[in-house]
Amino acid sequence: MITLDAQQKEAVVTSSTRALILAGAGSGKTRVLVERIAHLIENEHVSPYEILAFTFTRKAAGEMKNRLLERIGTQAHHITMGTMHSIALQLIKRFGEFLGMKPKNVTVYGEWESQYMLREVAFDLGYYDGKKWKVPKKHINAMFADYYERGIEPDEFSDPGYALFREFIGRCAENNAVTYGSLLIGMKFLLPLITEYLQWKYVLVDEVQDIDTLQWQIIEHVTNALGASLFIVGDIDQSIFEWRGAIPEYLIDHSSTFDIYRLETNYRSRPDIVAATNQLIRHNTHRLDKTMMARREQDDKGVFEFGGMDSTALAEYLRMLADGGAQLKDFAVLARTHVLLEKLSMLLTEKGVNHVRVGEKAKLTNSEEFRRFHAFLKLIVNPYDNFSFLLIRDLIGLSREEYNLIRKWAVDAGESHFQAWERSEGEWQTRFKEMDIPLNDVIDVLFEGLRDDIFLPSMNFIAQWMESAAGTISDYLDWLATYDVQDEIAESAEQLQLMSMTIHAAKGLEWKTVILAGCNEGIIPSKQSLNNGGVEAERRLMYVAMTRAEDTLIMAVRPEVTESVGKDGKVRIYENPASRFLREAL
Repeated sequence: MITLDAQQKEAVVTSSTRALILAGAGSGKTRVLVERIAHLIENEHVSPYEILAFTFTRKAAGEMKNRLLERIGTQAHHITMGTMHSIALQLIKRFGEFLGMKPKNVTVYGEWESQYMLREVAFDLGYYDGKKWKVPKKHINAMFADYYERGIEPDEFSDPGYALFREFIGRCAENNAVTYGSLLIGMKFLLPLITEYLQWKYVLVDEVQDIDTLQWQIIEHVTNALGASLFIVGDIDQSIFEWRGAIPEYLIDHSSTFDIYRLETNYRSRPDIVAATNQLIRHNTHRLDKTMMARREQDDKGVFEFGGMDSTALAEYLRMLADGGAQLKDFAVLARTHVLLEKLSMLLTEKGVNHVRVGEKAKLTNSEEFRRFHAFLKLIVNPYDNFSFLLIRDLIGLSREEYNLIRKWAVDAGESHFQAWERSEGEWQTRFKEMDIPLNDVIDVLFEGLRDDIFLPSMNFIAQWMESAAGTISDYLDWLATYDVQDEIAESAEQLQLMSMTIHAAKGLEWKTVILAGCNEGIIPSKQSLNNGGVEAERRLMYVAMTRAEDTLIMAVRPEVTESVGKDGKVRIYENPASRFLREAL
């Protein structure tokens, strides 16, 4: 065992079958998770095949796997580890026949594809006329959110969106496909049917404060059905995903069912940063109490508040730092919203400051061009996917009349649209029959067939994946199905430069210097949170942002009073005071 402090060691060697590790920012939670697994294997003689570890991001899973390889060697390869969505996909592709699916041919629809198909289904059923929704779209979105986050289906008799819901789910089943959101639904339904095939006896969960109701149901089912012990690590103070279903209060409501261990030594940040974050988060009332203590010594660096720092001033400040020889690879600019980052990125580019704006590739992956291009790849893996065939119809030269004819042939023959087309005289189909065809060969064929510059970003995206990974088309699509914004953070030396990203995307990361842009009322906390009583959630978001800093934390406040001239010629004055969180922390 590597050197651990007293709190860390107590957590690592616990014999508790339900342990909650309250791990503060910078307290070494990844070290504790790695050492817990090593302890189970080396000292408790647990088989690595009996260990299941859920992480919040793929990047976190990769980091933990690398540390385990260094710590316990090749046994790390036999541990089931990854995000819950990625493990759900593995199970569906292994046991999907229990759900009536063809496991080897399953594909996953992203957000753009899901919304596109939802509109198609809604149009067919009369819920949508191309402009307006018969049932408010806000209600439709909430209906699917309840399903994906809580596992709750709409009521057949009282919910006006029920018919649309059932038809959409039916179309997915017909296409042998799942949406990203329904991966966990599939896992929930699958687990009771495959219990005898699973051998997990030790379940570890990272970032447990940010999982939703359905994920809790899955964790409790696995532990109860398999008689497994549960070792969960998290920090309610760092829960920042309530807006997508996370329920941090679960830990408060169920704390009595766990043996609680606290990690309260911060090894990351300088003492004044730790003191400021402690002071800030004490203003929240819904939390499990802990006080972080700094291990590092203080020097002349620390926490600073800069006023009058709009995007132009901030870009100029960073240019001056770059010209002065500062190592901007050690800097990150974090903001509450993408809007601030987009403008800053434009200004930095104009000033010649090399930087990476995390989120640009995620935006690409949710574009129409990207998804239509990838429909070709999905059809190679899953020829039953009628929706993907719809997306490429015009790209392969089929008129609407020809497409309707193929649909008729498919119904008569009891096959998919793609299979019906394969029997026609199409010139592409013979090139797309083998799932194990090299990915670069497919890209060459697609480029030759499409010859449209709008698809170049998609091709470049795939080319970058092939530079860092090796695998089949199916491997690539499985990776893409659980793509996360943190996957954009390159590890190569060429990409070690200034980072800019939203606070949500920065979860779990750290830098020597962190600049928080837009520390104003109405930005953080947001106007919406001020109206709906969500200030505690915003305070946790600010806490996460501040605790990313190791040496220096700069709180950049935009001008508190601004003027603008309207179309009517009148001058309007806007007041944007500094965020209340600065007063609370400093």
